[in-house]
Amino acid sequence: MGAVDRTNDKSLQQHRSKQLYERASFFKRLAIGAADPKFSAKLQALVDEYESEAARAKLEIEQPAAPQEPAYADGIAEHRSG
Repeated sequence: MGAVDRTNDKSLQQHRSKQLYERASFFKRLAIGAADPKFSAKLQALVDEYESEAARAKLEIEQPAAPQEPAYADGIAEHRSG
């Protein structure tokens, strides 16, 4: 994956995280204003789900990329004894 691909991927993840937090905030406002406690509880479940997903997306952005395995010309790792 090239540097441009990683930058685009990170930008998309940031956008996704922001959208999820915005949705959580929207449903939280609805839950607070709902007159029916059962409906409010259903909305709160959506809030929890969106906040969890947003936090997961944010964590993916903040974690460094996993190191890649070294590439070998013949596909076989050099064996060294000693």
